[in-house]
This record gives sequence, C-alpha cells and structure tokens, in this order.
Amino acid sequence: MHVGLEAHFAALEHFLAEQELAFEPEVRPMVRDVLAHPGKRLRPLLAFGAGAGGPPPAALVRGAGIIELVHLATLVHDDVLDGADTRHGSATPNRTHGAHAAVLFGDALFAHALVLAADHPTPELCRIVARASREVCSGEVCQTFSRGQDDLSLEDYTRHIRLKTAELFEGACRIGALLADRPAEHVDACALFGRHLGIAYQIYDDLVDLLQDDAKAGKTLGTDAASGKLTLPMLLERDLSGKGFLTPLRAGGDARQLISAAAWRESFRRLDAEVAAAEQALGPIAGSPSPFFLLRLTGFLREAAGRLAPRA
Repeated sequence: MHVGLEAHFAALEHFLAEQELAFEPEVRPMVRDVLAHPGKRLRPLLAFGAGAGGPPPAALVRGAGIIELVHLATLVHDDVLDGADTRHGSATPNRTHGAHAAVLFGDALFAHALVLAADHPTPELCRIVARASREVCSGEVCQTFSRGQDDLSLEDYTRHIRLKTAELFEGACRIGALLADRPAEHVDACALFGRHLGIAYQIYDDLVDLLQDDAKAGKTLGTDAASGKLTLPMLLERDLSGKGFLTPLRAGGDARQLISAAAWRESFRRLDAEVAAAEQALGPIAGSPSPFFLLRLTGFLREAAGRLAPRA
C-alpha cells in the first residue's frame, strides 16, 4: 500500500525515531518498543494520501508523525483496558511494564503529540489533534461504561466507534490535505472519506476479534466478549433473536457460535456500506492524486473482510 509513497514513509520513520530523545531516559526504551512494531501505519497513509502529489513536505511528514503518536497512545491505553498481552506479535507495555506505567506512558505520548502540534505556525493543526485526542478518549470512556449492558443501542455503538476510531481517521485525512495546502473541497472530501473508512475499519476489527485466532491476527483476541463489550454482530443477533446476548455468554456460551448466519451477513453488509460511502466521498476530487492512494485502503479492507468467515 506504500508504493509511490516510499519517500514519505522513509521521512516518517526518521521523524518518529528522533522523538525518542524528547523523553526521559527511563521512558525511551518504551518509545523504542512501540516504534519497533509499527503495524500498518494506516493513519500516516491517510495523511500522505490526502496530501499526495510531489515530494513530501516537512510539515506533512510532521503531521503524519503527530497523528501516529496519538494512535500509538490509544493502543497503549487500549491494551491496558482490554488486559491484552500481545500486539503486532510482540509483548505490550501493559505486559512488559505493568498497567500503571503503561497508562502513564500512553499519557506521555498523547502529551508529546500535542507539544509537536503546538509548535506549528498556526493553531489549526493543534486544534485538530487535540479534538481527535479528546474524541478518541471519550469514545473509550463511553465504551467502558457500556460494558456489560445488554441494552446498548446500535446507534450508540456506531457513535462509540465513530469517536474511538473514525475521528482519528478523519483527523489524519484533514491534516494531510491541510498541510499539503489543498483547497477546502479537497480537505472536506478526504475528511469524509476518513470518517466512513474509520467506521468500516472498526467494524472489521470487531469482526476479527470474533473470527480470527491470536496467532494470525498478531494480537490478543476475544477480549470484547470476555469483557462484556457488545460489538456489531452481537448487537444484531440480540435484535434479530429478541433475546439478550450477555446471559448465554455468561453461562459459558461461545460468542461466535451464538451469532446466527443472518447476523453475520448483516454485519458484513454494514461494513460494505461504509466502505462504499468512503469511496463515494472522493467523487468531488476525482482526477487528483489522492484517490489513487486512498482507494488502496478501501480495496485492502474489502479483501481483508472477504477473507474472514463465516460470510454465508
């Protein structure tokens, strides 16, 4: 997915590696650890795609690095909340250093991202980063409060995933287009693309938690059902059956086996609808370089979702 953006990502990795020295010596090994297992770098890819065209400006690389630091902070906190031991095939800070240190480390990453954003000549970058950080954390709070609640509505589920995932996707796209000095129509189209893609990606991630195994995913799975967090397939099954989902789950039922074929089909249909909406959002900027790069992400997500089972 990085073809054509190699210079952008080389500059990004250099920028991120430089950030280690901003932290105290005791914290630097934790910074190295999270940077050494980068995952897909989807949010920088969104920023670079939204600002595509020519060599990477330093401001764009910096913006992509800032949004990635915010994302890494959310992962550190997520792993504490979920009690996860592995991510990207490696031990999490939660496992290596304990929950207390991991929470504080995540806070430090958030704060450093805001320090970097505040150094931008105008306040707009800092405003976007701060808003995205607030919304991500708020979404996690909302989701934490909803654990164990069998009456969570589909509307609230969608709102929670918009906050915890889609806001950062949208922010990445908005930052990329702004820092590449694109016109307002371009910024808005990319931002809308990011919002829909973020919702689709979180639905996909929720499906992965139920349908894949830890070894294939490279992270601890099964945490949603274990913690009483109802995700889209569970909510759809609850509504289709007219019965609570958590009671049979607490009685020892396997979440995957409790979900009917109809609920699986509807989950994938909703994921597909969000991917299609993301693609349609780029219509106003067809012919610019951005759709060429951004549509790789929708293609990737369609393929990844297609490999999950069951779908029938």
